Amino acid sequence: MELLKERPDIISFLENVAKEQGMRNYKLTNIQTNKEKEGNMGLIIMATIEETTTNKKLNLVVKAAFLDEDVRQNVPIERAFLNEIYFYTEVYPTFKKFERECGILHGINFVPKCYKTLTDNGKEMLCLDNLKASNFEIFDKNLNLDHEHVSLIFKTYGKFHAYSFAMQDQRPEEYAKLVGKFYNIYCEFLDNPNENIKNYLKGSGKVIEECLIPGEDDEAIEKYKKYVDYGIVQQMIEVVTADCDHSVVLHGDCWSNNMIFKYETENDVKKPIDMRFLDLQVVKVGSPACDLSYALYSGAFKDVYDNLDDYLKIYYESFSSLLKGLGSDPEKLFPFEALKNHWKKYARFGMIMAYGILTVKSPGKKVVQITGDDESSNKLVGEENKNFRRRLRELVKHMAKIDAL
Repeated sequence: MELLKERPDIISFLENVAKEQGMRNYKLTNIQTNKEKEGNMGLIIMATIEETTTNKKLNLVVKAAFLDEDVRQNVPIERAFLNEIYFYTEVYPTFKKFERECGILHGINFVPKCYKTLTDNGKEMLCLDNLKASNFEIFDKNLNLDHEHVSLIFKTYGKFHAYSFAMQDQRPEEYAKLVGKFYNIYCEFLDNPNENIKNYLKGSGKVIEECLIPGEDDEAIEKYKKYVDYGIVQQMIEVVTADCDHSVVLHGDCWSNNMIFKYETENDVKKPIDMRFLDLQVVKVGSPACDLSYALYSGAFKDVYDNLDDYLKIYYESFSSLLKGLGSDPEKLFPFEALKNHWKKYARFGMIMAYGILTVKSPGKKVVQITGDDESSNKLVGEENKNFRRRLRELVKHMAKIDAL
């Protein structure tokens, strides 16, 4: 492909993967890429390595950082890639080793297998297992999460977060050292001198405010006042920099497009039975409510998230079960009441993040690039879109009702 002719380093990277996997006589096939600059941070390349003598086959995904210096100066690409690489090479293996030492020999997989990474400045890359070849499917970003998907997501986050609590309980020094090396990519964006993200947030906050109806939504309007103008920026900063009690390693970027699901079909109905997290570039330490609220509010309709208590129970049962298996006491480390308190304090993160995701999900919307001014944020709404505005209004009213604003 023309693009790969411009990036021979990607071909060399794949060839090194083949050699490290013991493949000598092989060929690269089925090479595909995402549209250039479709992602915020880099290219996504799908490829198959086939050994010609044994029929051994590797279906792979390569994430390669953008080389463009103008892009790299405005977006924290290097640190985002280093975050994800650190998670795959240090954090996740440590969690799995700890799990085995606790006697759990057949644990859960939360992410695709990582074959190789590269940290060379300007040429950061990861090579991951392409789970589509194992019958996993990327969730359609134009669809919304139903009860079955939300239940599985909350169960999976419950188990994933349990490792952090268990290690903090049993090996606090090792855990502190392990998680102390993450870059806070959210802060990197917010601290950027061009203030694009801050201005985008201010514009978003204005659009959300305009969705509320005086005389009908007065409680929500009153509680939302602290988000007006720069207030929404301050709220975001408070959440992403919070040194909270009961913190965990977070997935970080939790909308449905960063998850991949496996399904079973029964009576012509597809049901998700397994999942993996994708895109760990903004992985950080924070409240469990950040992962959960982001996934829920960016992906589900009101009829789903109005059953919040049910999903928190699903999360907590899953969390408690694995934490006990790892040898720690969930009631002592993170009682259910603490989870509910976290939701009231930190779920605003999910509400704020939902705005941008809902612009992508809204049918008929033309998504524009963030330019950092109020005008561009209003362009995200574009022509009158009652469904989009209704969803924002319902979400803020929900947050006001549960006292989470």
